[in-house]
Amino acid sequence: MRKLLLLTLLCCFFFLTAQAQIDTINTASLKLNMAAFKEAKRSYAVFFEDSTGKRLTSADIWDRTIRFSKSATGQKIYEFDWTWFQKDSLLAHVKATGLLSSLAPLTHEATYTKRGNRNFVFTGNTVTIPPANRRTAKDSTFNVIMNPPAFEFPMDLEILPLLPFKKIGQEFALAFYEPGAPTSNYYRLSVTGKEELPISGTAKINCWLLKIDYGQQGAFATFWISDQSREVIKMREYFRGRYRYKVKLF
Repeated sequence: MRKLLLLTLLCCFFFLTAQAQIDTINTASLKLNMAAFKEAKRSYAVFFEDSTGKRLTSADIWDRTIRFSKSATGQKIYEFDWTWFQKDSLLAHVKATGLLSSLAPLTHEATYTKRGNRNFVFTGNTVTIPPANRRTAKDSTFNVIMNPPAFEFPMDLEILPLLPFKKIGQEFALAFYEPGAPTSNYYRLSVTGKEELPISGTAKINCWLLKIDYGQQGAFATFWISDQSREVIKMREYFRGRYRYKVKLF
């Protein structure tokens, strides 16, 4: 009986220890390295390869910009602008704003060439569609409570470098919300390594390797994040039997 009790206590101890090692981060916890969040413009080449490394598509170009400003009420906010070009044509244009102190989202405006417009407003943790953009009864009743309070998923390339990297083996649970989704979720992230990433000629960048689990079978990605500049230099994502790459251009 004592052995069984001891075994049970040991199992509980190791379980709680493992749980304690996962750093839970959302817009209310204020655990991100905000000193690394700066005004900048970055461009990425985005393309697909099969499992043998054969290029499947030409590269799309993503231009992503972060600016700081103030709202009409004087709050310090960020402005996120993302343009997506495919074969010299604009495929999508996304604009978003949020509180600079916590990165909690405020507005999201997206224009897709093939899918039309998708606009959302965030009031605290409640997500709705602005009255002027409601086209259907579903739009009028759209109301999502973000639990957990989450960051905007389209800004993953800007938010992931802000994690408090300290050592290989760190694990995080980071809250993201995809605008239009029925709920926000925590996503599991692991710091899997650190390496010198070759970029051109003999030049290399010292990077943290961060793996994200998308919560779907066989869907994951690894990000190479510069230890010095805290920006994503490269991403390799696997889903549906192929790989998608995002590579920083300048």
